[in-house]
Amino acid sequence: MKHVIGIFLFFCISGLNAALAEPVLSASEIKTEQQTILKKLGKRPEIFAPWRSESVRSVVLERVQLSSDRSVLRLYCNVGLAQISIRQELIDRWADAVREELGEAYASCEVRFYAYNVPIERFIPNYYRPRNARDPKRESSPFNRRPLVRRIDRPLYGRGLDGRHIALWGGHGRYYHQEEDSAWVWQRPALFGTIEDLNTQEFATQYVAPMLERAGAVVVMARERDPQRKEVIVDNDRSTAGARIERTGVWRTLSGGFRWQDTLHAQNPFREGTVLQAKVEQDIKPCITYFPALQQCDTYGVYVSWKALPSNLSNARYTVCHAGGKAEFEVNQRIGGSMWVWLGSFVLDSASKIVLSAPEGVSEGTLTADAVKIGGGMGQVERAGTVSEVSRYAEAARYWMQYSGVPDSIYAQETLSKENEEGKMLDYIDNFKGNGDWCNYIRKQRGVPLDLAVGLHTDAGICDSITGTLSIHYTDRTRAHYTNGKSKLSARDLADLVQTQIVEDIRAKYDSTWTRRSMYDKSYAEISRPDMPAILVEMFSHQNIHDMAIAMDPAFRFDMARAIYKGVLRFLADRYGRAYTVQPLPPSVLRGELLSGDTLRLSWRATRDPLEPSAVPNRYRVYRRVGAEGAFDNGVEVRGTQLLLPLPRDGQVYSYRVTAVNDGGESFPSETISAGLSSANDTMAYMLIVNGFTRVSPPALKYDEKRRLVGFDMEQDPGVPYVHDRAIVGPQQDFNPLSPFEDNHHPGWGASSTEWVETGVTGNSFDYAARLGASALECGVSFVSTSRAAFEQYPVLPSRLRGVTLLFGAQRSYPKRYTVFSNQIIKRLRSLIDAQVPLVVSGAYVGSDPSVTDEVKQLLGYSSAGQIPNTQPHRVGVYHAPTIDRLKPLSNSEVMDVNSMIIRNKNIFIIGFPIERLYWNNGLPQ
Repeated sequence: MKHVIGIFLFFCISGLNAALAEPVLSASEIKTEQQTILKKLGKRPEIFAPWRSESVRSVVLERVQLSSDRSVLRLYCNVGLAQISIRQELIDRWADAVREELGEAYASCEVRFYAYNVPIERFIPNYYRPRNARDPKRESSPFNRRPLVRRIDRPLYGRGLDGRHIALWGGHGRYYHQEEDSAWVWQRPALFGTIEDLNTQEFATQYVAPMLERAGAVVVMARERDPQRKEVIVDNDRSTAGARIERTGVWRTLSGGFRWQDTLHAQNPFREGTVLQAKVEQDIKPCITYFPALQQCDTYGVYVSWKALPSNLSNARYTVCHAGGKAEFEVNQRIGGSMWVWLGSFVLDSASKIVLSAPEGVSEGTLTADAVKIGGGMGQVERAGTVSEVSRYAEAARYWMQYSGVPDSIYAQETLSKENEEGKMLDYIDNFKGNGDWCNYIRKQRGVPLDLAVGLHTDAGICDSITGTLSIHYTDRTRAHYTNGKSKLSARDLADLVQTQIVEDIRAKYDSTWTRRSMYDKSYAEISRPDMPAILVEMFSHQNIHDMAIAMDPAFRFDMARAIYKGVLRFLADRYGRAYTVQPLPPSVLRGELLSGDTLRLSWRATRDPLEPSAVPNRYRVYRRVGAEGAFDNGVEVRGTQLLLPLPRDGQVYSYRVTAVNDGGESFPSETISAGLSSANDTMAYMLIVNGFTRVSPPALKYDEKRRLVGFDMEQDPGVPYVHDRAIVGPQQDFNPLSPFEDNHHPGWGASSTEWVETGVTGNSFDYAARLGASALECGVSFVSTSRAAFEQYPVLPSRLRGVTLLFGAQRSYPKRYTVFSNQIIKRLRSLIDAQVPLVVSGAYVGSDPSVTDEVKQLLGYSSAGQIPNTQPHRVGVYHAPTIDRLKPLSNSEVMDVNSMIIRNKNIFIIGFPIERLYWNNGLPQ
């Protein structure tokens, strides 16, 4: 009976549903309804208007397709829809908007979107999909191969980029332009104080590459990455002056190695010389030592080379003996042969050397030894009897490829083509066409297992707001695949993750209106030819002052690079099915304390990253330097946030910096803390040096009479780079927004000089106490330094202080995140003055900065009397303050021998210029 009733109810309900179902439309009714829908939604539907900036072309609704029962509506759009970053929640939002626009008849209709006939769900990156909706053709397995190079005195970062290999380059570079100029020229003009050719190189070499490497990756660059103008070659064929090698064991000579030459024409230098080979056996451990015989202690990049052979060791050992100790590397000599392989950047002196050997326990195999290269050097490819006369670092990739052994079929395609009947040197076209094929050459011919490639560029274009960030990839409208059968949509995923990270981070920290531009799918040679995921990132517009006002901030450079690194990390973790952790930020609140028993307590705090919850350190590495001008050692790892260190009473300066470490990598270094105990006495009294100079900054902004932003006023304030910025080429000269762009030589608004093109601008080294402390030790006074933040947060004991020196350098309240005298600093100064502790305060803006209140000036006994030009010349390695504050005394104060120095009560000295800029000798400024 129950069975009969159930059947009866089923048919009743089915009949009711059929009665309530939408009537089936005829063909003519469907056509009419589709036309009505097109008219209601419009050719350019308003539902896509908020995402207009993400489409190079507006999203155009080309046709609609409606099912006969109105249950499914398909909207077919142009390519503009595929240029938007797609998420499922975005699709749902658009579908709701369409249903609302079309009315109650479509309230339950399923709305589907298409871009050039492809369902837009395909454009959702795997990273944002649920597991059951992932595209397996975008997933892959990492190469099961020893990495090209690994520093073995560093931990493995299992949740970072260990074992990953990344191709990277900054766009453009100086090149020979035969077609018009018959001269060496920049590919892009000098605008707003920089040139894209150098600006992208600065991002790549000083920020992105170090971040990737600190996460464990091997970075292979298409351009020379070392800005050092000097170069030394140590080789068995021909070394530069004074350099030599020493051999241990039996080495035989093979053909096909590097040979150094003064200039290059069409030669491949890695085919001009020879290479050495030795057998490794149980009792035979061959070794080669390279002595560069450097004349000047300086920072140099170190490259090595070998000939790749199947019998070679996959764990050959290179040891770099640098001024701070030894760095050991394991290299895979079965791959990466006949090319320059980067080991790192080191402080090297006359005693430095590089040693190639076999590791302990290896009883068979071979080693090959070719040249070692120290320093970046100068361009040496000749054109029409001339060379570029700039550092190789500043040249285009095409010249580095030639110098690094790449065949001309890769970097000179247009020059060698049959269509070039006149035999011109088509270096410009060769340069941008070569990068993509270079990636394949490095992976397939050199055997380096590249995982992906990233090219950094900046865009042209002027507007009255932010231009923002564009990403470019290639999928051939989703049809393209790599030779391993994987979809090139993975390149779109990479572009999306990197661009998303950039836009989210820049909006959070700098400008909430930072524009997310298109995800451009174009067949550019740089990204269509690599047989791996490859993208170009147009980070911002170098022609738009609104972008440049933010982009010239060193903090922005760091955060832009960090976003690129995070996007790459997330992409590779997702592609290979691995968990990830973002490397931490540098530690902060560093503090040095002198304790009894000649002990230094060094303490610090972890820096929280509000944009990345995983970037939490679980250990630290403390680096030490002996002497005011020495080099840091390889560091020691510690678990806590303080370290007790014995401090010899020998009159030497000891300096320390700290990095934060987690399973994802190692941070950039902290500021430097220095200390030293005088050997002249054993008193516990000391001088405290406070580093109040924490500022990094873009140049001062300049406005016209209508308060429109027109550029940078580098005469007022050239800004403060992070350590050193080689992308700043000279002051802006054209401030007229109506000046038109004519050509690279006459670029109009923003045009700048290039007087600093080979030196750049020195900025904040965060390392000033050592030099001043050395002078104190010369005078028999012990010292210790502390960070500004620690001075603000921790009280000091006046009874032990011989004096306090507060170094403000070029500190000022620009950008607004900085100030000179904070409330906490003022509080500390009051207590020191009340305790009659001698006090020295110096800084370029202690009188003129608007954040310095009359209360502070009254406390310290001075007032501002304007500014005077700084007549000291620019010096490489020392930041330059363009003006000096003229100070005048208040009551109980008097002027010293220059009008920027005030003394009050014989123990408070106020100096209107950065005292740390001076050369010091026997405790006296010179």
